[in-house]
Amino acid sequence: MSNSVASPGRPPVLDETKRRELILRAAEEVFASLGYGDATMEEIARACGMAKKSVYKLFPDKPALFRALIQSHDPVDAWVASPDEAADPRDRLRELLIGLAAFILSPRQLALTRLVISEARKSPDLAALFYRECMDRAQTLMVERLQPTNLLANAADMERKKLLVDVFLGAILGQLHLQALILDMDQDTLMRQLQIRIDAALAALCPPAT
Repeated sequence: MSNSVASPGRPPVLDETKRRELILRAAEEVFASLGYGDATMEEIARACGMAKKSVYKLFPDKPALFRALIQSHDPVDAWVASPDEAADPRDRLRELLIGLAAFILSPRQLALTRLVISEARKSPDLAALFYRECMDRAQTLMVERLQPTNLLANAADMERKKLLVDVFLGAILGQLHLQALILDMDQDTLMRQLQIRIDAALAALCPPAT
């Protein structure tokens, strides 16, 4: 008869999904603390309480672990509520901007961004992956959500639409994102500044109809 209770002094047996989660969480903490360059697989194994061979079984080397960490971030879509089709286009744009900016300025996303920036020259493929899955996806999602409105009506093609969205997002997030990355601003301050910038951008670029 098998006994499902773990023996005293022995850690419980974890399935592969749980092991991956623990390793990725430990890797994120170690990378944030030591930097990618100084972090080692041994240190990550120690941080997650596993044998080094258990870590290597799931992640053959540090770049593979870093790639998996980048891909484990919350999808940007999860931060953006489904649009209210009956809402005013400006209100829809406001909600969209708040969701996208909250994703980009979230503590975890900022920590990953700092890590990627620090390694971008050594690992351009990882930097490109991060940019594609985060910034490019945010831009594409914004275009998709604004297509049913008239806010992009003057854009003749998809590239023009993406350019307009890029300029709009940059006007709101550019300086604030840089401050968040460099000055480590607290989330309350970031969100207050974000609201001010969104209101200013909407007033300048999408004035209410008179």
